Amino acid sequence: MNINFTATEVKYNEAIDGEIVQISFDENSNEDPFNRTKHYICISQNYEFRGEPTLEWHDGKNYDGGSEIESYNLTKDKFELETTDGLSFKIYHSCSNKVLLQIQKFLEQEYSGNTKS
Repeated sequence: MNINFTATEVKYNEAIDGEIVQISFDENSNEDPFNRTKHYICISQNYEFRGEPTLEWHDGKNYDGGSEIESYNLTKDKFELETTDGLSFKIYHSCSNKVLLQIQKFLEQEYSGNTKS
C-alpha cells in the first residue's frame, strides 16, 4: 500500500526534558481526531522506556500503526518512508530548517543505517 500526501504542518516536539520525542507530518492538524478524513503520520520515542519508536498514521479513512521503519529518505521538501510490512509513504512538505534539522538528527539517531541512497 502506498500513502501519498502533502503535509501542511510538520512538527518536532519534546516533552519531559527530551524523554519523549514526537515528529509528525499532518495534512490538516485542525481536524477532529474522532472524525478524521485527512492523512498524517507520527513517529514517537519514549527514552524512559526505551524500545523501537512507535509509528502511527491515518490513511485518509482509518487509523493504523504498529509497523517498524525499514528505510527512510528525508529532504527539504519530501519524506519517504518504507515499513517492514511493505507500506510506503511519500509525503511532500515545507518546514523550517530548524525543524528539518531536528527531525534529521532524531531519525539518524534512531535509524542509522536505514536511510535510502
